[in-house]
Amino acid sequence: MRTRWVVCCLGLVTVALAVPLLPLPVLAEEEEIELDATYPRVESESPGAIFKFPVSLLYRGGEAREFHLRASGPPGWSTYVTSMDETIRVSVIKLEPNQFPPDQVKIIAAPPVSASTEIRDYTITLVAGSGNISGSIELTAAVRPAYSLELVPTPTLYHNVTSGEIDYASLTVSNTGSGDLTGVRFSVGEPEGWTIEFHPDRVDRLTPGASLEVELSISTTSEVSAGYHRMTLVAEADQTQQTTILSIRVAEPEGSWLWVGVGIAVGVAGAFALVFLRIGRGNRPLE
Repeated sequence: MRTRWVVCCLGLVTVALAVPLLPLPVLAEEEEIELDATYPRVESESPGAIFKFPVSLLYRGGEAREFHLRASGPPGWSTYVTSMDETIRVSVIKLEPNQFPPDQVKIIAAPPVSASTEIRDYTITLVAGSGNISGSIELTAAVRPAYSLELVPTPTLYHNVTSGEIDYASLTVSNTGSGDLTGVRFSVGEPEGWTIEFHPDRVDRLTPGASLEVELSISTTSEVSAGYHRMTLVAEADQTQQTTILSIRVAEPEGSWLWVGVGIAVGVAGAFALVFLRIGRGNRPLE
C-alpha cells in the first residue's frame, strides 16, 4: 500500500501525517439486451395464414455474447426463429456489443392447418437470454374476419315475365366468408316501366356459411317491349357488397295475339265485303 504524506501546520509546529492511498473503484459496464419489432402487430384475413415478425436484437455490454432464442405461441401453433432470409432456423445468435444497426431475426408463427383458426388476437413471445442477461418481446398475430357475399338468382339462365302482369323469381344470398354480415340490404336499378320488390328487403344478420332465399316480385307495364332484358341486383352489407345479373324475357299477354288476329280477320272480311259490294253494283242491269 502506498502512503501519502500530508503536512499540516499548526501554529509554529509542523506535523507530518501518513495517510494510506486507496485504489479508485472500477465500475463494471451494465449489460442488457433490448428486443424491438418494427411491426409488433400483424393482421391477416386468410385462413391458415403464416405470420412473420422481423425483430431487432440490441446488446449493450463489454464483450460479445451468445444468446439463446426461444419463441412461443398459442397451443398447436408452429412458432420458431429464422434468419431474415428464412433460409435457416436459429436457436443461438452471437451478438457484438453496441452494434448499430442491430442484428435481426425473424419470428415465424403458423396456426394449425387441421383446425379453423378462431377470429381473435394471438400472442407470440420471443425471449433472448445469456447467463443472467435476458430480454423478451410480445408480438400480436391478429386473425381478422374475411367478408364475402354470394348472390345466385333462380332460375340462373333467364326468367319469363308477362307484360302487364306480376311474376316471381328468387335470389339465394350466402355468406361465404368467415365473419358475420350485418344490415344486408337489397336493391336494383329499375328501368322505366319496371317494378321489382324484394321479400324480405333487409336481413339484420347473416352468419358464416348461412344462406337465405329472397323472393322477387317483378311487374312491368304494357309499354315495356317484348324480348330479353338484364337487371343488376345488388346486395349490400355493412362490411361488403355483391352484385349479380338477372336475365328476364318479357312476353306479350297470351290474348294479345288473338285480338290482333281477330282484328286482321275483321279487316280482311270488311275489305272483301266492300269489293263484292262494288262488284255487285257494277253488274246491276240498266233500267
